Amino acid sequence: SSRRRHTRCSGVSWARRCVQETGIGVIVWLVIITFILGTTALGALFYQKYAKYNEQNVESQDGSSNVDEDTKKTNKEAFMGLFIFFWAVAAISFLLVCCFFNRIRLVIAILKAAADFVKDVCSALLVPPVMFTFQIMLYVSWLITLVYLYSTGEQKRPQEGWPFASIEVDQRLEGQLAYHLFGLLWINAFIIALGQFILASSAGIWYFMRQQMNSPVRTSVFRALRYHMGSLAFGSLILAIVQFIRITFEYIKKKSYAMGVPENAVTKFIFKCMKCCLACFERFIKFINTQAYIQVALTGKSFCSSAIAAFYLIFRNTVVFGMTHGLSIIFVFVGKLFITVIPTIAGFLVITQVEDISKRISSPISLCICFAFISYAIGSLFMQVWGMASETILQAYLVDIEVNANVATNCPASLQEFVDKNKKIKDKTRV
Repeated sequence: SSRRRHTRCSGVSWARRCVQETGIGVIVWLVIITFILGTTALGALFYQKYAKYNEQNVESQDGSSNVDEDTKKTNKEAFMGLFIFFWAVAAISFLLVCCFFNRIRLVIAILKAAADFVKDVCSALLVPPVMFTFQIMLYVSWLITLVYLYSTGEQKRPQEGWPFASIEVDQRLEGQLAYHLFGLLWINAFIIALGQFILASSAGIWYFMRQQMNSPVRTSVFRALRYHMGSLAFGSLILAIVQFIRITFEYIKKKSYAMGVPENAVTKFIFKCMKCCLACFERFIKFINTQAYIQVALTGKSFCSSAIAAFYLIFRNTVVFGMTHGLSIIFVFVGKLFITVIPTIAGFLVITQVEDISKRISSPISLCICFAFISYAIGSLFMQVWGMASETILQAYLVDIEVNANVATNCPASLQEFVDKNKKIKDKTRV
């Protein structure tokens, strides 16, 4: 019986391994092929529209033209332009896939390694819920403090028909509220940075010390609190300053309109351009911070040194970073979709097909919305682990290559398989 049990367990693990190793590669290539075929199909569709305008003019029953000649010419040029654009995108995409075929295989190997990390270090899945709990505690305490702080302002008599007094916000209270808001942004950014560092450090320990690792998440928490609090606080401070500038900009825009600045097309265009620039700058800071935290976790250096090292590492490997980041976003989206849809469908079937439950429920829509919301929240939290692991393993692999003379000596099995195949291809090419 024990032998049968062992055979069943090995069969289940083998099946899970096959799904994991083949599924990721299949999804990546399906996404790429679907994009190329989709752009090609769109180009063909617009070419058909263009070809129709080259046929005989459509005449109505009274002999007059249904389509104005100028409109017809404009439509022909538009369809021809769209046809050229989509087919050019498809051709360029196909050429890029051919040129960066090995890079795509490397990205697939990294995504597989990230899946291996999640499987081997299951305790990493607890990090996002714990950090989310800390954020909820922060928001609740911040709101309570905000109510007490706001009540310190000068009270005015209530207006007629309104039972509550109003608070006048003077310059002193305005400064206190701004300080309170900045504190929220900084602490919130620090909690996010702490979670990212713990996940990055755990993935780094798993990459370099798989055989000797002992509770990598607990070790990462100790490292963060003991050695790298300053780096995390400084990185979160930079992000908080940028976010505070964005909020201040919105406040200034609102005050400007209230003070009589004309709300015309020119001012709207200027404000929207500034808003777009600030939003892009915030996304850039978030990306650099994440990569810097990974470097801090891998090398133990300060935040500024790690940010510079991460920037130059990305600059040297732009294609791989771009592909890994893009495909990670796609996988995170697919994971969230599955985690949201499957429990929602299962809950709908339970509350509609089980008689004892269906008799007590008049409409399943509200419950299904609750199922979808909770499932999406859980999926968002847990897919953060996989996305952070893929970016960390990519940096660890590149650092491993650069430190060990272009030879990765600490690869996990999924990455080592790619390295071995790539080496064989290079040897055959040389021969």
